[in-house]
Amino acid sequence: MDSTRLRAPVTLRFKPVGACIYCGATQGRLTEEHIVPKGLGGTLVLPDSSCDPCAKLTSQFEMRVLRGFLDRGRQSLGIKGRKSHRRPATESIKQTFIRADNSLVEHDLPWDQSVKVMHLPVLTLPGFLNPKFPPDPSAEGIEVSAMDTLTMGLGEGEIVREHASVGMQFQDRMDICSFVRMLAKIAHGYQVAVHGAFPIEQSPLVPIILGKRWDARNWIGCTEQDPLPSDRQCLHLLQDVPLTGGDGSSASMIRIKLFADYPSPTYALAARLQA
Repeated sequence: MDSTRLRAPVTLRFKPVGACIYCGATQGRLTEEHIVPKGLGGTLVLPDSSCDPCAKLTSQFEMRVLRGFLDRGRQSLGIKGRKSHRRPATESIKQTFIRADNSLVEHDLPWDQSVKVMHLPVLTLPGFLNPKFPPDPSAEGIEVSAMDTLTMGLGEGEIVREHASVGMQFQDRMDICSFVRMLAKIAHGYQVAVHGAFPIEQSPLVPIILGKRWDARNWIGCTEQDPLPSDRQCLHLLQDVPLTGGDGSSASMIRIKLFADYPSPTYALAARLQA
């Protein structure tokens, strides 16, 4: 089976913001933001929403992800890059096979006759949804509980049999920090697009996006309860969920499912906190 290509929807432009959604700047040039990165096929655009310094910073960690462990999946799905054209698919790809005696052997296979995989980190339940481990101001980092492997191209079983092996080995260098910051950028941009600009101090995600704070486990994670569906013919799913606390406080949660046609994780992020 050849690589699957999903048709992206037409571009949807939201109301221009008129200020940088990360630092609040209103002077100088303001550029448009793709809520889901254009390099992931994103077509939701937020005009006049990022100053040049913040755009440069967010572009850096996005590219570490897009040109890193998500690159092979992007190529397999035929997703256009930031320059609005598809890069030629690699002519061949090195595949590692596991023999019955656990030895490894590598073969260079034609791109369209190979197994392409993409790994997505499964994160623990974020503190804002976890009554056992609520948000802790001293918390740092993010906790990965598993990896979901999305398989594209030929089925692994078929190609394993053809090469007289019992399995295959795949390795990826995972820049989890950049990936989490990219999720935060998607959620924050979508929150602003749907509900309008709000005081930046009400966002627990902006300091993480800008690299000023790293209490990501409090506000970013995965949820297994009521996951977003995996049977939709679309690239990605975004969902805005209002939350109300017992003390009358309110919050906005954004749920994200990347590569929604595959059994990928559902990420949950606290996009806005209001007392």
